Amino acid sequence: MESATPIPATDVIIEYSYHFLGSRLKRLAEQMQADVAGLGHRLGVATQPGQYPVLAVLAREGARTIGQIAEALAISQPVVTNSVKRLRDAGMVEITPGVADRRERLVRLSPAGAHVVDYSQEVIWPVVGDAVREVVEGVSDSFLAELAMIERRLAERSLSARALAHAPWLRIATDADVPAVVALMNRAYRGQGPEAGWSTEDGLIAGDRTTDAWLRRDLAENPDARLLVWPSEDGGVRGCVWMQPESDGIWYLGSLTIDPGAQNGRLGRKLLAAAEHWAVLRGGHTIRIKVLNQRDTLTAWYERRGYVLTGEVDPFPYGADHLGTPLRDDLAFVVLRKELIAAQG
Repeated sequence: MESATPIPATDVIIEYSYHFLGSRLKRLAEQMQADVAGLGHRLGVATQPGQYPVLAVLAREGARTIGQIAEALAISQPVVTNSVKRLRDAGMVEITPGVADRRERLVRLSPAGAHVVDYSQEVIWPVVGDAVREVVEGVSDSFLAELAMIERRLAERSLSARALAHAPWLRIATDADVPAVVALMNRAYRGQGPEAGWSTEDGLIAGDRTTDAWLRRDLAENPDARLLVWPSEDGGVRGCVWMQPESDGIWYLGSLTIDPGAQNGRLGRKLLAAAEHWAVLRGGHTIRIKVLNQRDTLTAWYERRGYVLTGEVDPFPYGADHLGTPLRDDLAFVVLRKELIAAQG
């Protein structure tokens, strides 16, 4: 008898739960298909389990094009093309020109393929169905209905689209983004009370964190800098970050901002990680940031993300108009640094 595949003591795929659900389902599918392939081999059928659905469509519907088979199975045409090629090589199907359109190629069961389908319907598929029901017994009375519900939801909106709604995909801000970025930064850095986010400078600096004119001036004066935005699903701006190369492989990261109304999903650390990766893709190996010296909690947050204090302290630009009105006379910026990857020597 074939032995079952053991579950390892520490199963990373199971440990990560929903994060690796696709891998878990793929592993389960591969295990089940391997078991069915072994069964078929013992019963004298060499057809691979993944090819059975194609045979079933042809048995039920008759001759069909690749596109029609793909539509019937809701899988891609390249996958169907590959399966049909293997079935043709095995003598299970025949490919002939269409009647109305000779350029069209129709796939139909060969006599050998029809025999395999008949035998499988009579022997293999029923016992496989019984075995699967045995495996899922007690899992849920509506297991197949729940599986169908998952498939419907994915058909309505793909997993990538759902994930992208929560993932910090960054793009360079356009001129049209500037008003939304200004509003976001002022809300985040100058918020008070319940509306204050983790980046608020309430009690330290008053007035606007930035204005439309200030931000446009900063962009014009620093043509090598990039203001990146994290768009929201409704067309707004969920977050933003300023990225500017300082020297070979070293980038300055500033104005990391997340909408205060959407900070419960660890969005700040996601945006930071995305910005760091953005720099790595452009040859960056080190990130430098500056934090107000009075913001110990924020400094500690960056330290937990791998940043270390360099000992450098930059003076606060008293008298300048582009950061707001300081409420204390002891403000300065501490400098932190993070090595993303080893610098190339």
